[in-house]
Amino acid sequence: MRVIATRAFCMAVALLAAAPAAAQSGGDQSDKGLQGIVSAGAGFVPDYEGSSRSTLVPYAEARVNLGNYYAAFEGDDLRFNLVDSSHFHAGPLIGFRRARSHVDSKMVSRMRRVDHSFTAGGFVEYEHIAADPRSGESVTLMAGKSVIGADSGITATLRAEAHRPLKFIDPGLIATIEADTDWADRDYMRTYFDVDPADSAASGLPVFRAHSGFKSVGAAIAVDQFLSRKWAVGVRFHYARLLGDAADSPVTSIAGSPNQTFVGFVVSYVL
Repeated sequence: MRVIATRAFCMAVALLAAAPAAAQSGGDQSDKGLQGIVSAGAGFVPDYEGSSRSTLVPYAEARVNLGNYYAAFEGDDLRFNLVDSSHFHAGPLIGFRRARSHVDSKMVSRMRRVDHSFTAGGFVEYEHIAADPRSGESVTLMAGKSVIGADSGITATLRAEAHRPLKFIDPGLIATIEADTDWADRDYMRTYFDVDPADSAASGLPVFRAHSGFKSVGAAIAVDQFLSRKWAVGVRFHYARLLGDAADSPVTSIAGSPNQTFVGFVVSYVL
């Protein structure tokens, strides 16, 4: 399950590293070398994709900029922007997909194990940042294919987000809102949502064959409160609704739920 990126957080680095008056001027920060922010904490994620139960896992985010180039780690993806542009970004992507094993559902736990997998792919992005870097918008398209571990196919994500300071509450309080949708190919859908005859016999779930298609739509909000120029605390929430065969699969419709949520808490440090 993909969770919200801390774009508001990352774009506020220039603001927090300088005095407030300088930040409001919107001056060029590209001559300051490496800039970035690292966040660590914990979150509750679905036990497996389609589960109605959650499990506690470590959670981390990070972004480091050198001028217009950047590396960003966002929950389960590591992206490298290789385009020297303030608006257009593109580059390779490395991802991670969690295994499905030792889950709480007695029926799903009897099905075949799905191993962890690593993905390789790429992304393209358009980003607009205002003179006050606490405000901006972006649209990102990402795609990745499994290359190590389980043969879990190809997924693609389209994401739009916007961030704004909540100055009427506190100048250091920044909110990000996001909308996203995920598409998955046949191999991915069959890996996570098929119930073959052997799985059916072991679990008691009916046989089901999944096909490619849009598998979810989602929305998210992130709120970060900066306590100083260096430290902040934040909350993340993401809701996704499974669609099509991802929702119709017995793994979801009988043993789990199409409603998928993530809640996370982080502490962040500006580099």
